[in-house]
Amino acid sequence: MDFDVLVVGAGPAGCAVAIRAATHGLRVALLEKAHFPRDLPGEALHPDIERVFDELGVAEAISEAAFVRCPGWMRVRSGDRTFVPFEGQSGLGFGYQAWRAELDSILLNRARRAGVTVVQPASSGKILLRDDRVSGLEVGGKTWFCRNLVDASGANRCLSRILRLRVRDFSPRLVARYAYFRGDCALGLIPEFREHTGGWTWLARVRKDCCQCVQLSLGADADAPVPPPPFDSPDVRFRGADVTWRFVPECAGPGYFLCGDAAAVLDPAASSGVARSLASGLKAADLMVQVASNEMGSLAAAAVYRQWYANQFVEQARQLASRYAELVEPPLWLQDLECLSNLLANAESSVITSS
Repeated sequence: MDFDVLVVGAGPAGCAVAIRAATHGLRVALLEKAHFPRDLPGEALHPDIERVFDELGVAEAISEAAFVRCPGWMRVRSGDRTFVPFEGQSGLGFGYQAWRAELDSILLNRARRAGVTVVQPASSGKILLRDDRVSGLEVGGKTWFCRNLVDASGANRCLSRILRLRVRDFSPRLVARYAYFRGDCALGLIPEFREHTGGWTWLARVRKDCCQCVQLSLGADADAPVPPPPFDSPDVRFRGADVTWRFVPECAGPGYFLCGDAAAVLDPAASSGVARSLASGLKAADLMVQVASNEMGSLAAAAVYRQWYANQFVEQARQLASRYAELVEPPLWLQDLECLSNLLANAESSVITSS
């Protein structure tokens, strides 16, 4: 089987790549190892995400999903409560509390309608290389050749592990604890961001009968104690997710692109995980379309993507660091983020030498 684009992972990043590339005439296959719907955390989305939903052709389906919407969030600091409204390119708006199982299904169904070949479930496979360039995958006894392989496998980072790409950490190990509470959560539609010593707790109603609690300790000790959850539900089990700030500088190269969490991770307070994943998928797809139409060379496209992603990561990391600097006890490691500037300088140098 021969495709222009082979995508591994059918989350927001993978589906965005597949939809955009397919609607521009490229032959696209999408491989996903999990059955849908899958149990993933809900996510807060800024109102500006509506523009991306329009671009992907899923705005109507998102509206019909009836996700919980709110005009902002409440910051709770030392007993004081301050309402922070959502503001963006279109002014004030209503954000989303997106239930990931539904969001992923909406995006994957759109990819199918766009003509994407979807294989699910598909076990992980062997990376094929030809002349030091990624050229495909062997999956389930079948060989899938491609001109571009996109790793959208999230935290698994299957391609970067196989290619031994360097991963740069910009924070100590951070582990977010999250859980869901059914029934009466004594929480309205406005999410709350509760600051406490060394970290924070996020509370949000993600469905009419379901609330989410996310907690993070920002100190050097990722397992430092956090306040007990505000809901009296002893049977609820908290799970953990590694949200260490990290970036893969070589997030694009000969025959490959890394999108979403496979390329970069920031902790949930950035409120940009899904948005960053969708944006990276669209950017990678647009560059692959330009290469296919001979508007740009493949190495130049990879260099442009690396610089673009470095810019996105550094901007969002700095915004998050600025927010954390306002905490009663800001984490000490925030004082050592000059390396972000080095990341940008290296990315810009990469573009110069590749153009």
